[in-house]
Amino acid sequence: MYCFPSRTFPMQRTPEPSTDGSWLSFKNLGQIWRGRRRYLNAIVTVYKIDRSYRKVRARTKHLSDWKERKPYFKAAHPKNAELLYNLCKHNGATWVKLAQFMSARPDMLPREYIDALKKLQNDAKPVPFHDVVPVMEDQLGANWRDHFEWVEEDPAATASIGQVHRAKLKDGRLVAIKVQLPNVKELFYQDFGLFRMMAELLKSRVPQIDIKQMIEQLLKMTAEELDFRIEAENMRIFSQQQHHPRIRIPVLVEDLSKEKVIVTEWIEGTRLVSHLDRNNKEEARDLLSVVQDSYMQQITKFGVFQADPHPGNFMVDQDKNVWILDYGVIGRLTPKETMNYTRLMLYMLNQGKGQDETQAGENLGKLMQECGFGGIDAETVEDLSQYFIRTKRGKPEAKTRAGEIMRDMKKKGVDEVIEELMEVFQEHRIIVPDSFVGMSRVLMTVGGLMQIYRVPFNMMPGMSKAS
Repeated sequence: MYCFPSRTFPMQRTPEPSTDGSWLSFKNLGQIWRGRRRYLNAIVTVYKIDRSYRKVRARTKHLSDWKERKPYFKAAHPKNAELLYNLCKHNGATWVKLAQFMSARPDMLPREYIDALKKLQNDAKPVPFHDVVPVMEDQLGANWRDHFEWVEEDPAATASIGQVHRAKLKDGRLVAIKVQLPNVKELFYQDFGLFRMMAELLKSRVPQIDIKQMIEQLLKMTAEELDFRIEAENMRIFSQQQHHPRIRIPVLVEDLSKEKVIVTEWIEGTRLVSHLDRNNKEEARDLLSVVQDSYMQQITKFGVFQADPHPGNFMVDQDKNVWILDYGVIGRLTPKETMNYTRLMLYMLNQGKGQDETQAGENLGKLMQECGFGGIDAETVEDLSQYFIRTKRGKPEAKTRAGEIMRDMKKKGVDEVIEELMEVFQEHRIIVPDSFVGMSRVLMTVGGLMQIYRVPFNMMPGMSKAS
């Protein structure tokens, strides 16, 4: 238990970043200078990766076709991916967030990078409670302790930007206090000054990847996560939806939820994974089916979904209800996006059944353009048709990449299937809408969890209803 010391600590105010989108400014340079020790490793690592690919380009300059050069670049990916992983792990904080973000973008990065950076999904170290006391005082006032009977000093959970402590309010309610880690905001803006500069320098090296756009997306997402008032509003939105009868949303303690502190009811239960590991297959199938049905409902009916279905974000209570935790990031789909994405996914899964090759290819290209995909031209559509469209030429149906993908779904799981589809998009340098990526990431994460416990993922009913 924490015994409420009387000592107070001054809080350092972090200046807000400029919103003009400029990557080079005195403010950015000043932030980078303050974090110079952390960035020396970054400069060395980026140089090594860049040098590696320059050597590959030099060795393959006599090859005019990308398909001939691709194996040489692919051979360099594992070593370079490990260099990037070690950099993010060493620098921590926002660099871990960067790794987590990039590991969810198989449409933009090779599989070797995805696999390496995935290892940082659960990498977070707690800080001593006395280090977060200044944050509590800054947000809830010098007398913040008057709200609580007690607070447990050891965190119950830790993430890259905050940690959770169990506590008891004066009125007897058990609550979870999520408090932002000290100085994380300052480190965030220091890091993004460098990220923006790196994106500007590297964009010409890898023109097939919009690095600058990816960094700006991460900047926006993390800035929202650093304001717990946004998470509180997300919880209000979710609590108003008509969820699956066994899905629960924690109650927000409104008067104690601020920019850097958010307080919710404490959930007595077991982490979903721990519960699954010690129970029978029938119960695992039941619980994971609830999770699947909930996320399909969120995506296809609500148009708003919890965008981080990490296994640690689910609790199971004694009545076998599933509690969804952490609303720092949510995804949104307009009714039009929901309809278009559903039509596209169903079309791909059905492989253009009942249409000739030309008609099916034209319809696929039209659907992708309506969904907001970029880089779609006649040649690209023709190539994609070989992956996704079933053709008949007076012979038995030809084998297609889509057919192989669908046959693999039972063996691999929907997570690997969607990841493979995203790799097809990357291979053809197709620009994928952010909202489609967010939806796919959720399906991949939920599908991956179900695959671990050998529970089949069935997205067809939910998508059929939405279409």
